[in-house]
Amino acid sequence: MAKWIWRFGEFEIYHNMLVHTRRQQYGYPEPVVWKLYTPEPVVAFRKQVATQGGTFHIHACGDPSVIIIKEDGTEVKYGGEKEISLDPGKALVTIRVGNTKTFPALYVDGIIETDETWMTDDMTQDWKIAGTWDIFDAPEKTPEIFPFAYDTLKEGIKEFVNGGVLFDFGRETFARIKITGLTREKVVVRFGESREETFDPVWCVIRFEDTPVCGKLSYEPYAFRYIYVSDPGAHIEAEYEYLPVQAKGSFKCSDPVINQVWDTAAYTFHLNCREFFLDGIKRDRWVWSADAYQSLFVNRYLFMDPEIEKRTLIALGGKRPFKAHINTIMDYTFFWIISLYEYYKTYGDKKFLEQITPQMDEVMEFCLNRTDGDGFIRGREGDWIFIDWAPMDKTGALCGEQILYAKAMECYAAICHVTGRDDRSLGDRAEKLQKAVFEKFYDPQLKVFIDSYESGKKNITRQTNILAYLFLPCTQEQKKDIYQRVVLNPKVRQITTPYFKFYENQVHCQAGQSGILEESIKNYYDSMLKTGATTLYEEYDPEMTGVQHYAMYGHPFEKSLCHAWSASPIYLLGCYRLGVQNTGIAYDTFQVRPMLGQLKSFSGAVPVPGGVVKVSADEHQVWVCSDIPGGTLYVDGQSYPLEAGVPKTISR
Repeated sequence: MAKWIWRFGEFEIYHNMLVHTRRQQYGYPEPVVWKLYTPEPVVAFRKQVATQGGTFHIHACGDPSVIIIKEDGTEVKYGGEKEISLDPGKALVTIRVGNTKTFPALYVDGIIETDETWMTDDMTQDWKIAGTWDIFDAPEKTPEIFPFAYDTLKEGIKEFVNGGVLFDFGRETFARIKITGLTREKVVVRFGESREETFDPVWCVIRFEDTPVCGKLSYEPYAFRYIYVSDPGAHIEAEYEYLPVQAKGSFKCSDPVINQVWDTAAYTFHLNCREFFLDGIKRDRWVWSADAYQSLFVNRYLFMDPEIEKRTLIALGGKRPFKAHINTIMDYTFFWIISLYEYYKTYGDKKFLEQITPQMDEVMEFCLNRTDGDGFIRGREGDWIFIDWAPMDKTGALCGEQILYAKAMECYAAICHVTGRDDRSLGDRAEKLQKAVFEKFYDPQLKVFIDSYESGKKNITRQTNILAYLFLPCTQEQKKDIYQRVVLNPKVRQITTPYFKFYENQVHCQAGQSGILEESIKNYYDSMLKTGATTLYEEYDPEMTGVQHYAMYGHPFEKSLCHAWSASPIYLLGCYRLGVQNTGIAYDTFQVRPMLGQLKSFSGAVPVPGGVVKVSADEHQVWVCSDIPGGTLYVDGQSYPLEAGVPKTISR
């Protein structure tokens, strides 16, 4: 079957460019603050074919030019023809496409068809397998238009106020709108995640003042729950725009608050799954590497959709030459490399690793060239040393950065092994760096890790020690010390972001204290939901009241009220309650360790390649049924092999 094809990565680079240049803020465009890459203007597509003769048809995003070299060496050229005859026998078909407006793409059907067996070149004689996506399977489905789905929304509750009308759509959404019935010469339109935001003419983030045409205005999709229009005659037609991906994971338990959190997290996450994993759907609508890293985990317990993972990783990786850290943030570059290997472990997709390896090489070389003589990597001019929104001692080499750098090198070496380029030097270098981290940053008296050895302050943070727990080869005794002396220590500054709570909750569960999970989820999210939240916030402080909940970054409404990283309960409950965990490659082996924690009962499903694993448990029994082989059920210290399609019930 014919499909649209393009130079691998160009589809993602093009749509990434659009995503990062369409942000609207305070009435003006707000382009991205890091390097953007653009598509190649000319791409050649070719394939050696053998046919009985006939015709083929060309559809292109751009201007095509065709060269056919016949079996006898005769060369025939065609310029702009949409239908071309092909003689019987073998021939080398080459089609160049030029496109400076979007990106070159090609669809051929008839006696020959375009698919992933075609090769592409960016006019440097660097021939690579074409990129494609099965969804683009017809001439009219051009890849220039991202394939979103649309549903019509009800207009919402109308309230006439402040000389205009306020529309309440009941919950946060993302939609394109058309406003009709307008009679005024100038009309103010404000999109708000909160009611208060729509009434603020200065600090409403997404706002416009426009002149209607024939009493109408229309706007591209934005995030909102409320819309204020200054003309009381206004009516709104809204179309919800979303990625048509199927939810395969589920979770229900004996605690109604946990159920509400899970459902709200699922809706929050779906809103942020678009061309790529977005951070939030209102303020940024951008793609951040470490946010995306966490989204990979949530995706695998809700959608198990490899396509959005690939698109996101390709877009973040950019193109050659690679000149600045991803999102300008050093740790985000490391998370990108780690994510590539996590992707492979989940889906077993060696082809994707082979396709993205040239860019991975480019990124790793960039990092190695910035490494100092002692093996540590330090920030250079223009680098953002982040880790988390927390007061850390970032003097010189920061411990958390070295931990992630070593893990990235370890994952790089593992990928090289998978693709047949066994790079032991990077594996050895990762081990050497890990050893240096223990020597310089581990305090044998305190028995924990410090942020910086160069300052002499011996500053201790949860973030540094949590990263060490999760990404360094610590002994069980060292992990126990970290957990007791830092994670359970109320004197160590608490984590305030859902971003790093994701990792802290992982540590709780891995330390055998998963009973803390329900308490952590409920303490953080229950009062958030009681504020009327219909999606989960970027950050939440229960000590705040009223409009204080909406403020961030020094502005009253800049906090994202629909943020992807807050959807982590999807992953945590699937992994540490239902207990389904991949232990091999593409779940060729996996374990199921159901744990009630503070719950009386639960049931749910975790998607896996080839189906789902269904789990239910209460105080009396555990029931598991898997669609795939390779699983082992663990209950009360006993193990039980799982057969595909055969339910297993264990009484307690």
